[in-house]
This record gives sequence, C-alpha cells and structure tokens, in this order.
Amino acid sequence: MRIIKVSATESTNSLAREMYQSNKKATPFCLYAEAQMAGRGQRGTSWVSNHGENLTMSVVFPKPKIKIRDQFLLSATVSLAVLDVLNELKINNLKLKWPNDIMSANYKIGGILIENILSNGSISASIIGLGLNVNQLEFQDLPKAASLKFLYGEEYDVPDLAERISTAMELRLEAMSSVPGKQILKEYENRLFKRNKVSTFLYPNGDLLTGIIKGITPSGLLKVMVEDEEFKFFDLKEIKLLF
Repeated sequence: MRIIKVSATESTNSLAREMYQSNKKATPFCLYAEAQMAGRGQRGTSWVSNHGENLTMSVVFPKPKIKIRDQFLLSATVSLAVLDVLNELKINNLKLKWPNDIMSANYKIGGILIENILSNGSISASIIGLGLNVNQLEFQDLPKAASLKFLYGEEYDVPDLAERISTAMELRLEAMSSVPGKQILKEYENRLFKRNKVSTFLYPNGDLLTGIIKGITPSGLLKVMVEDEEFKFFDLKEIKLLF
C-alpha cells in the first residue's frame, strides 16, 4: 500500500477524503501525519495527540467488498487488523471496547473512526481513521488513556507502525469477501472488552444501567443482559459503556 506522510493536518480523515475525491481511481493508500490539529473520535469527541509522538493515520480503501447493511463487519475487520500488529509487538491484554476503541488491560490506547462514502446504493470508498497512542507519556485529564511506551517502557517507531498496520488492514479487507460474516463477528466478540462481566452504562439523559455484555449483532448493536435475563440492544448513540 502506498504511504503518504505529511507534517501536519487538521484531520487525516478529512485530508484523505479530499485526496480520494480528486482521484477516485486511486488504489488503496495510507496517509499519516506527524501532527493532527483537529482529530475526531466517536460521538463528536476530539482526539488529543502530541506532535510526533503518536500514530494518526487514515487508510483510503476504495470499493470494499461489503454491503451497506454490513458496515459494522468492516469496522470489526479493521479493529482486528490493528490487534494483529499489536499482538506481533507482544502488547498484552488486548481488547476491543465497543464499538472500536483499542484497549490494553483497562487503558485506552487507540480509537478508530470510519467514514464511508456512499454512491448508487453501495460503498464507493471507506476512509478509515486510526489514532494510536505510541510514545506519549502524559495524558492530562484522561486517567484511562495510555500509550505503548507508557505501558511497556519502550520507544516505538511510528512510521514502521503506520506501514505495518496499513498492510494488515489491506490484507484483512481484501479477504473479507471470502470470510463469513459470522466468523468475523465471533472473532470480534472474543476480543470484546468486559464481555460476560457486570458493567455500568450511561444513558444520554444521565440515567445509569447495570448489565452484562453478551455480544454484538451483525449490524453492530450491543447485546446486554439486564435483570431477569432480559436482553436489550443498543446503538452507538443510545448508551455509553463506562470503565
């Protein structure tokens, strides 16, 4: 995969989208920035990253072999690709916090934001943004955030990580058409943070819910068992899993 490095940009996803729109015949490529000034996360949050210390990248993958209704399988596939590389680096206790946060033990070390470009009832391209905390050591007012260096005391090569992760994503995405959706979902669920453990959830109105995460539906809904073994299903904006 072609890799493009820039010194700084507002958002790698936004810049990658502009580059794709200017050349829709482009093959898959990865754009990564030493500094991202206005990175975005899920729920409209921002992604804070010190200059040159972390990996902020976006992969543009034209025409993924997946239907619009199965978009969550694409998100799961990308998340698993990131874990492939982190496993190679011997990062321990890796989990995926629904829907697409990367965890090591109880610390958040990364997050993924996918923006699909739709055309004529299909996905013409996926813009896959990844923020991975690599060598940053201080996370002001973010007690649950950490980096690879913070956890393991080693300095990691950010450009090398960009190359390895983009390659892993490409391999997983290219193979999607030959991998059953149930298999992708099962692999994702096996890595699910706090699965089968009592957890606390926050509703948008501030109310709390106690339940046990049991799995994910093919459309990406979180399956939670509450009182009397009743199951409830939640979309991203309907509930937030607390640590």
